[in-house]
Amino acid sequence: MAIRVLVGAGKEKFQKQLSKFLQNNGYLVIGEVDDGYDYLRRVHSVYPDICIIDSSIRGLSCQELSEVIVLENIAPVILLLNEYDLQNYLTLSQEATFVPIVKPLNKSILLNTIELLVKTNRNIKRLKSEVDTLKQKKDEKYILQKAKKLLMENMHLDEEQAHRRIQKQSMDKGISKIKIAEAIILMYE
Repeated sequence: MAIRVLVGAGKEKFQKQLSKFLQNNGYLVIGEVDDGYDYLRRVHSVYPDICIIDSSIRGLSCQELSEVIVLENIAPVILLLNEYDLQNYLTLSQEATFVPIVKPLNKSILLNTIELLVKTNRNIKRLKSEVDTLKQKKDEKYILQKAKKLLMENMHLDEEQAHRRIQKQSMDKGISKIKIAEAIILMYE
């Protein structure tokens, strides 16, 4: 599946050249925008795989635009800028999904950067998903343990009996063990 790119540049000629170059290299350009505010609206509607923004973009500053996109984890950002502007992006440069590239543009560096950023962003999202899953499992385990403890204290059951009671209610009512455990906790607290 082709990587979806949203291009933003204030100069139409550069915008068209960049889009054509990207398309010739197998990327799907899903939009060309010349205004920062329009770019931000477009980003929130099409969710590109990567954003390429030229410092010539009008309206919203490219720094503000980049910060919003990166900090909201919408997509990785490649910012094309002049060397003297680079110092303005030192804090944003610490983000794993932001890369400033100084013009004049080296095409092979741009292509490699796109591939690296997309790959990095996918890995970050996968790892965040794994962390969320582990947190959910940990929370569920804590809820089950707490419910079993309450049953053990209030109904004088051992741990295995408490576990079987939760399991049986879950099967009898067709509700997950977590929902049963949460109900037990609400009942006793």
